[in-house]
Amino acid sequence: MSEQPTDTQTPAPAPRPEPSDSGSGRDHATRLLMGGSILGVIVVAAIITSIIIFFRGGDEPLVPAGDQGSGATAATRPDQFEPDPFFDEQGRVIYAPLNDNGVLLAQSSPATGRSATTAPSGIMLQRVHGNMYLPFSTSDGPTAFSDTGVATGFARTAQGAGLAAVHYLNYLATGNNRIQMLQDAGLVADPQDQLAEQKAFNASNQPGSAPDNFPGRVLQMIKVNFTEDLARVHIGAATDLKDGRTQNADISLDLVWRGGTGWVVQVQGTNPFGARAVADFSDGWTSWW
Repeated sequence: MSEQPTDTQTPAPAPRPEPSDSGSGRDHATRLLMGGSILGVIVVAAIITSIIIFFRGGDEPLVPAGDQGSGATAATRPDQFEPDPFFDEQGRVIYAPLNDNGVLLAQSSPATGRSATTAPSGIMLQRVHGNMYLPFSTSDGPTAFSDTGVATGFARTAQGAGLAAVHYLNYLATGNNRIQMLQDAGLVADPQDQLAEQKAFNASNQPGSAPDNFPGRVLQMIKVNFTEDLARVHIGAATDLKDGRTQNADISLDLVWRGGTGWVVQVQGTNPFGARAVADFSDGWTSWW
């Protein structure tokens, strides 16, 4: 939920946490910063494994949530959703649309003078494409779907950039079929074709690779460094290591605004997703959900 620049320096390599028992939620957490690289590219699949952890397992957010904007929860139309919502691993309410792409929410003008930490209004977490939990809002989009079923039409605001980054990260990290959906929608700038390496890694079925239709989740923390033409969105989670220590993981995506398309994620440089460890989630970090 804050703002961002463009990539000039590669972040320092993240410390490698101790591995834990395979198959457990804790294992997904500790593997976040272990990651992997193919010719210098951080393996997105290693990042996304953290999205299905239980962050800290408590009821309280890691830091106080930012200003929640002008609407806590979006109103729902019963004919657009399955009868009953459900809780995710974090105790957050998830709605299940009848349309596999999700349900676009009616938009209203946000309050003026919002800071980058102010949450979008009317946030609703929806289950899309079977097992991805993604945020929709009533103030900053999305407002449309691509032909491939990817949500588009995020606002040219810090909040819109943050929402777009959360969606795009999930597509990039949940299997080759979803990477292709994002590419076919024209929402990826990948001049060096680095995602081809990611796809090859996923197809290898090696540890850390993501099979098609891998589950997607929403990480708790967000920070947006915003300008109207370029934003850097940090997405974070706290991971509990096997020795009892806690490590804070920061994943960053650069998004450029393109007329007629909206926010496009840039894949470039030796560490395009900026995975690194951070001391804490202060200084602009917040939680929108």
